[in-house]
Amino acid sequence: MKRFKIAIVICLLVFLFCPKVMADEFTQDVYPATPPSSFTLYAFDPELLGAWNTPLYDYEKKFIPEKYQTLPILGGWYGQGYVPDREMVMASGLKKAFMVRNSFFNTDRIQSALAEMGLELFTVIDGIESLPECFRTMGQIFMREARGEELALYTEKVLASVKKLEDLPNEKKFRIYLAMDADGLATSCPRESRSYFIEVAGGINSMVCSDSVQPGRPRISFEDIMVMDPDVILAQSYELKEIMDTDSRWQGLRAAKEGHVYYLPRGPFSWNGHPTLTALMGVQWLANTLYPDLYPLDLINEVKQFNKLFFRIDLSDQMVKEFVDPGSVN
Repeated sequence: MKRFKIAIVICLLVFLFCPKVMADEFTQDVYPATPPSSFTLYAFDPELLGAWNTPLYDYEKKFIPEKYQTLPILGGWYGQGYVPDREMVMASGLKKAFMVRNSFFNTDRIQSALAEMGLELFTVIDGIESLPECFRTMGQIFMREARGEELALYTEKVLASVKKLEDLPNEKKFRIYLAMDADGLATSCPRESRSYFIEVAGGINSMVCSDSVQPGRPRISFEDIMVMDPDVILAQSYELKEIMDTDSRWQGLRAAKEGHVYYLPRGPFSWNGHPTLTALMGVQWLANTLYPDLYPLDLINEVKQFNKLFFRIDLSDQMVKEFVDPGSVN
């Protein structure tokens, strides 16, 4: 009987403490292989993050606690052939890596390189419509199922709310040009990560890309935009929006004449999907901007809820207004 009681006590101890040990297994021990992976991991649980792969921008630092800002910067896989610093990664002592996989990155090659450095790679699928699966998979990988389910449910709610816009006939949908770079002559092809929020929100990306166009930020001429004749222009920076408001070339476009040139808000982080999860705000903002009667939205409240849920940030109404219209603070 005594042995039986001891066995019961041991079983209870295992039950109570093993899940916690397993859940803490990943704490500050995960290397994000790409920039989008960094912020996806940070949003899911910053305590998992063992390093950054690129330095944080000043505007990002305003909303990230200092204890995470001081994590080492180990490099990573991103544009223009960048790769992590092999010696620094190995010296970091990190044993696990995380990546959101998409067509921009060769997952097999990255996994092989990480294995040579002694890291095990965990991956989730990228894409706005795949976010529920992404978060639930992260919950399973990192043994934080409740957090994964919480984020997945929010994502499903947003995607369900814009689903009705898919059924709009194409002739009633707005054709949209996403203007990037300082001069507005860089853009993004349809269904790519930087612009797919347009289609999800019920718009049509006016950029037509052939197989010869490299993914990323293709450069075009102003004459190409004139030929597109988009219904709506989205300026990715407020400085670009100010140029469009005064430059005679931009003002000569139909979208400008009809008052359909908008600044695409960002705050505290991108609203068009870098990482993909931030496109959840861009989708809601754009759907409301294009179709206010079909998609009414309390934007200020939604921005506050989104950032509280994903980034643990408490924003004031004034801060949100400044994100949406930086010119209002001047």
